Amino acid sequence: MICQERVRLLYKYRDATTEYAGKVRDMTELAIRGQEAESNAKRALCRAAWDAAESSRLALARHEADHACDRATSSRSVEDVEDLGKL
Repeated sequence: MICQERVRLLYKYRDATTEYAGKVRDMTELAIRGQEAESNAKRALCRAAWDAAESSRLALARHEADHACDRATSSRSVEDVEDLGKL
């Protein structure tokens, strides 16, 4: 059985890193177009998104260390538990 808390934390981490990647993409596109002022303004949003991603990563790492659920013997994958992603 997959640890439901681990699945929740994995989805949270995935979503946070996706958000961060989007912010970085927005910032770099502005810089590439020469819109430095706008790009610089987006840097704070990038930092906040990075902080959220790092916080999510640390929560997942703490959970896995505390519960050792990353070493489960189950052969089921996260994809097998589609509705857990809606937690």
